[in-house]
Parts: sequence; C-alpha cells; structure tokens
Amino acid sequence: MSVIPKIRELREEAQLTQSELARELSTSQRNVSNWETGTSEPDLATVCALADFFGVSIDELFGREGVIPPAEQMAGLDRLLIKKVRSLTDGQKAALLSFLNSFFA
Repeated sequence: MSVIPKIRELREEAQLTQSELARELSTSQRNVSNWETGTSEPDLATVCALADFFGVSIDELFGREGVIPPAEQMAGLDRLLIKKVRSLTDGQKAALLSFLNSFFA
C-alpha cells in the first residue's frame, strides 16, 4: 500500500504547492514530487511529519480512513470540519467565521 496518492490529495486540499510543502517539511520540492509520482517514498520520520502536518493519522495517510478508534472520534470530526472549511471560498470562510464568532460573544 502506498502513501503517494494521499500526499497529493492532502497537499491539494491544503492548497499548497509542492515547494510550499517541501519547505514545511525541510525537504526539497523534488522529494515531494517523487513521493507523489511513486518514484520514491518518504522515510518513517517523514511519514510521521506528514501525518502531523496534515493532522491525520498514519492510518489515514496510508488510506485506512475507516480505522478510527472510539477515543479519537472527536479528532475525526475536527478533521472533517477542517476538510469542509478548506473547500470554501474566501467569502464563505469570512461568513462562517462571523457566524462562529457569534457563539463566543
């Protein structure tokens, strides 16, 4: 099982270029490209860094999204919310922020 498609998917959801992700992980754009094309795979330390950076479990990074222990279900809901928010336009995000702020006033 390969992490390659998931890295690209998560990077694109975060609206990052390969260069931006590489900078975040202290690696090269070429390494990110190689992971996404299947030319090479990240080492274990980098897999952990990728999971931490994107806020997903290593299981999710490997495509095992249905494996969420009950104690971590809230974290899964947080991830779902983040995923949905990332798909909004800037205007929609501003409206959502305004709405959320009304809960904390």
